[in-house]
Amino acid sequence: MAELRVGVAVSDANRADRPHSLRVPEDLPTYARRYREVLGSNEVVLELQPEERFVVPVGFPDEFRPRPANRWMRVAERSRDFHHLLTTSRTYLGVHMPVGGIDTLSSNFFGKYSALEEARRAMDLADRVGAEYFVVHLAQRDKWEWARSDQIAKALKIYKELAAYYSFHKYTFVPCIEVLEYPKFPATGGELIYIYNECRRILPETRIAFNLSHLWRSRNLMLTTGVWGKPDVSFIDHLEYSLSQLWQDIHVFQLGGCWETETHCVPGLHPQQNPFQHPMKLHESVGVYDESGEVNLNATLDLLLDYTIEYGRDLNLILEIHDRNLDQILEAARIIRSDLADRLEERRHTSPSDGTGGEVG
Repeated sequence: MAELRVGVAVSDANRADRPHSLRVPEDLPTYARRYREVLGSNEVVLELQPEERFVVPVGFPDEFRPRPANRWMRVAERSRDFHHLLTTSRTYLGVHMPVGGIDTLSSNFFGKYSALEEARRAMDLADRVGAEYFVVHLAQRDKWEWARSDQIAKALKIYKELAAYYSFHKYTFVPCIEVLEYPKFPATGGELIYIYNECRRILPETRIAFNLSHLWRSRNLMLTTGVWGKPDVSFIDHLEYSLSQLWQDIHVFQLGGCWETETHCVPGLHPQQNPFQHPMKLHESVGVYDESGEVNLNATLDLLLDYTIEYGRDLNLILEIHDRNLDQILEAARIIRSDLADRLEERRHTSPSDGTGGEVG
Protein backbone atom coordinates (compact mmCIF):
# COMPACT_ATOMS: atom_id res chain seq x y z
CA MET A 1 0.00 0.00 0.00
CA ALA A 2 1.45 3.36 -1.04
CA GLU A 3 2.53 5.79 1.68
CA LEU A 4 1.87 9.53 1.71
CA ARG A 5 4.64 11.32 3.58
CA VAL A 6 5.11 15.06 3.96
CA GLY A 7 8.25 15.96 5.87
CA VAL A 8 10.38 19.02 6.48
CA ALA A 9 14.01 19.93 5.94
CA VAL A 10 16.01 21.00 9.01
CA SER A 11 19.40 22.71 8.81
CA ASP A 12 21.92 24.26 11.15
CA ALA A 13 21.90 27.23 8.74
CA ASN A 14 18.33 28.14 9.75
CA ARG A 15 18.52 30.37 12.81
CA ALA A 16 14.85 31.33 13.01
CA ASP A 17 14.34 29.07 16.06
CA ARG A 18 17.22 30.54 18.07
CA PRO A 19 14.90 32.99 19.91
CA HIS A 20 13.07 29.91 21.24
CA SER A 21 16.37 28.29 22.30
CA LEU A 22 16.07 25.54 19.69
CA ARG A 23 19.14 24.48 17.75
CA VAL A 24 19.80 21.95 15.03
CA PRO A 25 21.06 19.28 15.45
CA GLU A 26 21.08 19.26 19.27
CA ASP A 27 17.30 19.62 19.56
CA LEU A 28 16.29 17.17 16.82
CA PRO A 29 14.33 15.06 19.36
CA THR A 30 12.25 18.17 20.15
CA TYR A 31 11.72 18.80 16.43
CA ALA A 32 10.58 15.19 16.06
CA ARG A 33 8.16 15.45 18.98
CA ARG A 34 6.66 18.65 17.58
CA TYR A 35 6.37 17.02 14.14
CA ARG A 36 4.36 14.15 15.61
CA GLU A 37 2.12 16.51 17.55
CA VAL A 38 1.33 18.90 14.69
CA LEU A 39 0.92 16.35 11.91
CA GLY A 40 -0.68 13.69 14.08
CA SER A 41 1.76 11.15 12.71
CA ASN A 42 3.53 8.20 14.29
CA GLU A 43 6.32 8.48 11.72
CA VAL A 44 8.84 11.33 11.86
CA VAL A 45 9.82 12.53 8.37
CA LEU A 46 12.84 14.85 8.26
CA GLU A 47 15.58 15.73 5.79
CA LEU A 48 18.74 16.70 7.66
CA GLN A 49 20.77 19.38 5.91
CA PRO A 50 24.13 19.84 7.65
CA GLU A 51 26.31 22.81 6.73
CA GLU A 52 28.75 22.85 9.64
CA ARG A 53 32.17 21.61 8.53
CA PHE A 54 32.90 17.92 9.10
CA VAL A 55 36.68 17.95 8.50
CA VAL A 56 39.83 20.03 8.97
CA PRO A 57 42.91 19.93 6.71
CA VAL A 58 46.09 18.25 7.93
CA GLY A 59 48.13 18.20 4.71
CA PHE A 60 47.87 20.14 1.47
CA PRO A 61 45.99 19.51 -0.77
CA ASP A 62 44.11 16.30 0.01
CA GLU A 63 44.67 15.19 3.60
CA PHE A 64 41.91 15.78 6.13
CA ARG A 65 40.76 14.47 9.48
CA PRO A 66 37.36 14.53 11.16
CA ARG A 67 36.60 17.71 13.06
CA PRO A 68 35.83 16.58 16.65
CA ALA A 69 33.63 19.61 17.29
CA ASN A 70 31.20 18.80 14.47
CA ARG A 71 27.84 18.90 16.19
CA TRP A 72 26.08 16.56 13.77
CA MET A 73 28.47 13.69 14.43
CA ARG A 74 28.49 14.38 18.16
CA VAL A 75 24.69 14.17 18.28
CA ALA A 76 24.57 11.08 16.03
CA GLU A 77 27.18 9.22 18.07
CA ARG A 78 26.71 10.48 21.63
CA SER A 79 23.25 11.96 22.19
CA ARG A 80 21.11 9.64 24.31
CA ASP A 81 17.96 11.57 23.41
CA PHE A 82 18.67 11.23 19.68
CA HIS A 83 19.50 7.53 20.03
CA HIS A 84 16.23 7.09 21.93
CA LEU A 85 14.39 8.80 19.07
CA LEU A 86 15.90 6.45 16.49
CA THR A 87 15.23 3.30 18.50
CA THR A 88 11.72 4.05 19.76
CA SER A 89 10.09 5.98 16.91
CA ARG A 90 9.26 5.28 13.29
CA THR A 91 11.52 7.57 11.32
CA TYR A 92 11.99 8.37 7.65
CA LEU A 93 15.17 10.40 7.46
CA GLY A 94 17.16 11.82 4.59
CA VAL A 95 20.53 13.56 4.67
CA HIS A 96 21.51 16.30 2.23
CA MET A 97 25.19 16.83 1.44
CA PRO A 98 26.64 20.21 2.50
CA VAL A 99 26.57 22.81 -0.28
CA GLY A 100 27.44 26.15 1.29
CA GLY A 101 30.97 27.39 0.65
CA ILE A 102 32.15 24.23 -1.11
CA ASP A 103 32.75 23.38 -4.76
CA THR A 104 33.46 19.84 -5.95
CA LEU A 105 34.06 21.22 -9.45
CA SER A 106 36.72 23.65 -8.26
CA SER A 107 39.91 23.82 -10.34
CA ASN A 108 41.74 24.43 -7.07
CA PHE A 109 42.83 21.01 -5.80
CA PHE A 110 42.38 21.95 -2.16
CA GLY A 111 38.89 23.29 -2.84
CA LYS A 112 37.88 20.17 -4.74
CA TYR A 113 39.29 17.66 -2.27
CA SER A 114 37.91 19.44 0.78
CA ALA A 115 34.44 19.51 -0.83
CA LEU A 116 34.70 15.81 -1.64
CA GLU A 117 35.69 15.02 1.93
CA GLU A 118 32.75 17.01 3.29
CA ALA A 119 30.40 14.99 1.08
CA ARG A 120 31.94 11.70 2.25
CA ARG A 121 31.58 12.64 5.91
CA ALA A 122 27.95 13.58 5.29
CA MET A 123 27.49 10.09 3.84
CA ASP A 124 28.94 8.73 7.08
CA LEU A 125 26.34 10.76 8.96
CA ALA A 126 23.58 9.30 6.79
CA ASP A 127 24.74 5.82 7.76
CA ARG A 128 24.97 6.71 11.46
CA VAL A 129 21.38 7.95 11.62
CA GLY A 130 19.93 5.14 9.50
CA ALA A 131 18.88 7.50 6.72
CA GLU A 132 16.63 6.25 3.94
CA TYR A 133 18.32 8.42 1.32
CA PHE A 134 21.23 10.81 0.69
CA VAL A 135 20.96 13.86 -1.61
CA VAL A 136 23.88 14.77 -3.89
CA HIS A 137 24.41 18.13 -5.60
CA LEU A 138 26.43 17.47 -8.74
CA ALA A 139 27.25 21.20 -8.77
CA GLN A 140 27.25 23.73 -5.96
CA ARG A 141 28.12 27.00 -7.68
CA ASP A 142 26.96 28.84 -10.80
CA LYS A 143 29.62 28.73 -13.53
CA TRP A 144 28.24 30.81 -16.38
CA GLU A 145 31.47 31.00 -18.37
CA TRP A 146 32.40 27.32 -18.27
CA ALA A 147 31.12 25.03 -21.05
CA ARG A 148 28.19 23.08 -19.65
CA SER A 149 29.26 19.78 -21.21
CA ASP A 150 32.69 20.07 -19.57
CA GLN A 151 31.10 20.79 -16.19
CA ILE A 152 28.86 17.74 -16.46
CA ALA A 153 31.77 15.52 -17.50
CA LYS A 154 33.77 16.63 -14.46
CA ALA A 155 30.77 16.22 -12.17
CA LEU A 156 30.34 12.62 -13.32
CA LYS A 157 33.98 11.94 -12.43
CA ILE A 158 33.33 13.36 -8.97
CA TYR A 159 30.25 11.16 -8.69
CA LYS A 160 32.47 8.14 -9.39
CA GLU A 161 34.49 9.09 -6.31
CA LEU A 162 31.37 9.24 -4.16
CA ALA A 163 30.08 6.00 -5.67
CA ALA A 164 33.33 4.23 -4.85
CA TYR A 165 33.09 5.43 -1.24
CA TYR A 166 29.46 4.30 -1.05
CA SER A 167 30.28 0.85 -2.41
CA PHE A 168 33.43 0.39 -0.30
CA HIS A 169 31.50 1.03 2.92
CA LYS A 170 28.52 -1.05 1.76
CA TYR A 171 26.10 1.73 2.61
CA THR A 172 22.42 0.96 2.16
CA PHE A 173 20.76 4.39 1.96
CA VAL A 174 19.56 5.48 -1.49
CA PRO A 175 21.87 8.01 -3.21
CA CYS A 176 19.79 10.64 -5.01
CA ILE A 177 20.93 13.29 -7.47
CA GLU A 178 18.97 16.51 -7.07
CA VAL A 179 17.37 18.70 -9.73
CA LEU A 180 19.17 22.07 -9.46
CA GLU A 181 18.71 25.66 -10.59
CA TYR A 182 20.22 26.62 -13.94
CA PRO A 183 23.13 27.06 -14.69
CA LYS A 184 23.76 24.21 -12.26
CA PHE A 185 22.57 20.80 -13.40
CA PRO A 186 20.50 18.79 -14.02
CA ALA A 187 18.17 21.73 -14.58
CA THR A 188 15.53 20.41 -17.03
CA GLY A 189 13.65 17.18 -17.56
CA GLY A 190 15.63 16.30 -20.68
CA GLU A 191 18.96 17.02 -19.01
CA LEU A 192 17.89 15.03 -15.97
CA ILE A 193 17.15 11.96 -18.11
CA TYR A 194 20.65 12.02 -19.61
CA ILE A 195 22.56 12.77 -16.41
CA TYR A 196 20.52 10.32 -14.34
CA ASN A 197 21.21 7.50 -16.79
CA GLU A 198 24.93 8.30 -16.65
CA CYS A 199 24.85 8.27 -12.84
CA ARG A 200 23.00 4.94 -12.87
CA ARG A 201 25.81 3.47 -14.97
CA ILE A 202 28.26 4.62 -12.31
CA LEU A 203 26.14 3.54 -9.33
CA PRO A 204 23.03 1.44 -10.07
CA GLU A 205 21.47 2.33 -6.71
CA THR A 206 21.15 5.97 -7.79
CA ARG A 207 17.72 7.57 -7.78
CA ILE A 208 16.35 11.12 -8.09
CA ALA A 209 15.61 13.90 -5.60
CA PHE A 210 13.15 15.87 -7.70
CA ASN A 211 13.28 19.47 -6.53
CA LEU A 212 10.13 21.06 -7.93
CA SER A 213 11.15 24.59 -6.95
CA HIS A 214 14.49 24.28 -8.71
CA LEU A 215 12.82 23.00 -11.87
CA TRP A 216 10.44 25.97 -11.81
CA ARG A 217 13.23 28.48 -11.23
CA SER A 218 15.41 26.90 -13.95
CA ARG A 219 12.72 27.45 -16.55
CA ASN A 220 12.38 31.09 -15.51
CA LEU A 221 16.13 31.67 -15.65
CA MET A 222 16.42 29.95 -19.02
CA LEU A 223 13.57 32.06 -20.41
CA THR A 224 15.32 35.21 -19.21
CA THR A 225 18.67 34.24 -20.70
CA GLY A 226 17.16 33.01 -23.97
CA VAL A 227 18.19 29.40 -23.43
CA TRP A 228 14.64 28.04 -23.08
CA GLY A 229 13.76 27.21 -26.67
CA LYS A 230 9.96 26.97 -26.43
CA PRO A 231 8.36 29.80 -24.43
CA ASP A 232 4.90 28.33 -25.08
CA VAL A 233 5.80 25.21 -23.07
CA SER A 234 4.54 26.00 -19.57
CA PHE A 235 6.12 24.85 -16.35
CA ILE A 236 3.27 22.40 -15.78
CA ASP A 237 3.75 20.95 -19.30
CA HIS A 238 7.45 20.58 -18.59
CA LEU A 239 6.81 19.01 -15.19
CA GLU A 240 4.30 16.52 -16.60
CA TYR A 241 6.72 15.48 -19.34
CA SER A 242 9.53 15.03 -16.81
CA LEU A 243 7.37 12.96 -14.46
CA SER A 244 6.04 10.81 -17.30
CA GLN A 245 9.61 9.86 -18.22
CA LEU A 246 11.11 9.43 -14.76
CA TRP A 247 8.33 8.67 -12.27
CA GLN A 248 9.63 5.20 -11.45
CA ASP A 249 13.06 6.58 -10.52
CA ILE A 250 12.06 9.48 -8.24
CA HIS A 251 12.74 8.65 -4.61
CA VAL A 252 11.81 11.96 -3.00
CA PHE A 253 10.29 15.30 -4.01
CA GLN A 254 11.36 18.64 -2.54
CA LEU A 255 9.18 21.74 -2.56
CA GLY A 256 9.47 25.31 -1.33
CA GLY A 257 7.32 28.35 -1.97
CA CYS A 258 8.00 29.69 -5.48
CA TRP A 259 7.40 33.43 -5.81
CA GLU A 260 9.20 35.53 -8.42
CA THR A 261 12.86 34.75 -7.62
CA GLU A 262 12.21 33.01 -4.28
CA THR A 263 12.21 29.23 -4.09
CA HIS A 264 12.29 28.42 -0.36
CA CYS A 265 9.39 30.29 1.20
CA VAL A 266 6.06 28.75 2.29
CA PRO A 267 4.23 27.18 -0.69
CA GLY A 268 1.16 29.14 -1.73
CA LEU A 269 2.04 32.25 0.27
CA HIS A 270 3.75 35.57 -0.35
CA PRO A 271 7.21 35.53 1.29
CA GLN A 272 5.99 37.95 3.96
CA GLN A 273 2.94 35.85 4.88
CA ASN A 274 2.68 32.93 7.30
CA PRO A 275 0.34 29.90 7.32
CA PHE A 276 -1.31 30.83 10.64
CA GLN A 277 -2.61 34.18 9.45
CA HIS A 278 -3.03 33.67 5.70
CA PRO A 279 -4.70 30.91 3.64
CA MET A 280 -2.26 28.98 1.45
CA LYS A 281 -3.30 29.12 -2.21
CA LEU A 282 -3.72 25.41 -2.95
CA HIS A 283 -6.71 25.42 -5.31
CA GLU A 284 -6.43 28.56 -7.42
CA SER A 285 -6.83 28.98 -11.17
CA VAL A 286 -3.88 29.27 -13.54
CA GLY A 287 -4.48 33.01 -13.89
CA VAL A 288 -4.24 33.65 -10.15
CA TYR A 289 -0.84 31.96 -9.92
CA ASP A 290 0.43 33.67 -13.07
CA GLU A 291 -0.67 37.07 -11.85
CA SER A 292 1.24 36.56 -8.60
CA GLY A 293 4.37 35.23 -10.32
CA GLU A 294 3.99 31.92 -8.49
CA VAL A 295 4.26 28.29 -9.41
CA ASN A 296 0.89 26.66 -10.21
CA LEU A 297 0.72 24.81 -6.91
CA ASN A 298 -2.73 23.32 -7.54
CA ALA A 299 -1.69 21.55 -10.75
CA THR A 300 1.69 20.62 -9.26
CA LEU A 301 0.15 18.78 -6.30
CA ASP A 302 -2.25 16.94 -8.61
CA LEU A 303 0.63 15.78 -10.80
CA LEU A 304 2.52 14.49 -7.76
CA LEU A 305 -0.41 12.27 -6.90
CA ASP A 306 -0.85 11.22 -10.54
CA TYR A 307 2.69 9.86 -10.74
CA THR A 308 3.06 8.37 -7.25
CA ILE A 309 0.04 7.17 -5.25
CA GLU A 310 -2.06 6.59 -8.37
CA TYR A 311 0.70 4.30 -9.66
CA GLY A 312 1.01 2.49 -6.35
CA ARG A 313 4.23 4.28 -5.37
CA ASP A 314 5.01 6.21 -2.20
CA LEU A 315 4.82 9.99 -2.32
CA ASN A 316 7.71 11.32 -0.24
CA LEU A 317 7.52 15.12 -0.19
CA ILE A 318 9.94 17.30 1.76
CA LEU A 319 9.17 20.97 2.34
CA GLU A 320 12.31 23.08 2.01
CA ILE A 321 11.41 26.33 3.74
CA HIS A 322 14.20 28.69 4.78
CA ASP A 323 14.29 31.33 7.49
CA ARG A 324 11.00 30.38 9.15
CA ASN A 325 10.51 29.04 12.66
CA LEU A 326 9.53 25.44 13.25
CA ASP A 327 5.89 26.24 14.05
CA GLN A 328 5.31 27.86 10.65
CA ILE A 329 7.12 25.10 8.77
CA LEU A 330 5.18 22.34 10.51
CA GLU A 331 1.86 24.14 10.02
CA ALA A 332 2.59 24.36 6.28
CA ALA A 333 3.43 20.65 6.24
CA ARG A 334 0.21 19.81 8.09
CA ILE A 335 -1.92 21.83 5.67
CA ILE A 336 -0.30 20.34 2.55
CA ARG A 337 -0.44 16.81 3.95
CA SER A 338 -4.13 17.25 4.76
CA ASP A 339 -4.81 18.73 1.32
CA LEU A 340 -3.10 15.84 -0.47
CA ALA A 341 -5.11 13.34 1.59
CA ASP A 342 -8.33 15.21 0.71
CA ARG A 343 -7.44 15.13 -2.98
CA LEU A 344 -6.95 11.38 -2.78
CA GLU A 345 -10.24 10.91 -0.97
CA GLU A 346 -12.04 12.94 -3.63
CA ARG A 347 -10.45 10.83 -6.36
CA ARG A 348 -11.71 7.64 -4.71
CA HIS A 349 -15.25 8.98 -4.77
CA THR A 350 -15.11 10.11 -8.39
CA SER A 351 -13.09 7.31 -10.05
CA PRO A 352 -13.57 3.54 -9.83
CA SER A 353 -10.55 1.80 -8.35
CA ASP A 354 -8.67 -0.55 -10.65
CA GLY A 355 -6.53 -1.94 -7.87
CA THR A 356 -3.29 -0.34 -9.11
CA GLY A 357 -3.01 2.49 -6.61
CA GLY A 358 -4.80 5.26 -4.81
CA GLU A 359 -4.62 3.61 -1.39
CA VAL A 360 -2.61 5.38 1.27
CA GLY A 361 -1.01 3.83 4.29
